[in-house]
Amino acid sequence: MSELESGIHLYGEQQNPPVVLLHSSQSASSQWRALIKELTSTHFVIAVDLLGYGQAPNVEFTANFRLEQELPRIISAVEQLALSRPVQLVGHSYGGAVALKLALEKPFKISNVVVYEPVAFHVLPDDSPGMLEIQEISHAMHGKDAIECTRTFVDYWNDAGYFDALPERIQQIMVSQAAKVALDFDALLNEPRRLEDYRGVGQSVLLLQGEHTRRSAKAVAEALSTILPDVQRDSVGAGHMGPLTHPADVNQRILQFLRKQS
Repeated sequence: MSELESGIHLYGEQQNPPVVLLHSSQSASSQWRALIKELTSTHFVIAVDLLGYGQAPNVEFTANFRLEQELPRIISAVEQLALSRPVQLVGHSYGGAVALKLALEKPFKISNVVVYEPVAFHVLPDDSPGMLEIQEISHAMHGKDAIECTRTFVDYWNDAGYFDALPERIQQIMVSQAAKVALDFDALLNEPRRLEDYRGVGQSVLLLQGEHTRRSAKAVAEALSTILPDVQRDSVGAGHMGPLTHPADVNQRILQFLRKQS
């Protein structure tokens, strides 16, 4: 492994097809450890720590944080590497929303996209059950201390009591990221793009989701599947955190798609 800059990790041979990996909120590029191990024989892997996570720079608290602010570091990395081939994108949850934002804005050549439950909540109608559910979670996190915010977030995407059952060291790391998680929610809910805009994603997209996921994530997947021009759907017997809880099942689907597209 080498590092292009703080939080941009490189694996494999640069002459191979490049793939950018984008993680979920309250995580880091290390969540893709098993996938990276599988990919390095066939791909040049660019594993990104998103702002405020892993070894990436922190972001100052702002009431106007948007997905757009995640893009410059990723764009800069691709430009610095002077890649000769289009990039494949893989994203989970918040990272999935960032991946779709990149595919929509087209700052560099992108060949195809894999997303596991991209939480692009801004594609949902304001009065839809999925939007109302995630707004309730977002509101429950505001005005609370960092521990309670983190408990609310973690338990929503897993199960009640999940956070309290974690080792104290892991809890402390998660709590330290609570402010960025709140910013991620703001970015996802207030992204100016809307569902119809995603017709502009011209790449082939593999849209993965868990069979035991939350209503909000399911609603986003359903909405995107009606609008993306070239989309394949597949499901995994897991929840929203499938890439971490069921990596073998999720990674198998990702690898098959990436290698076929390459």
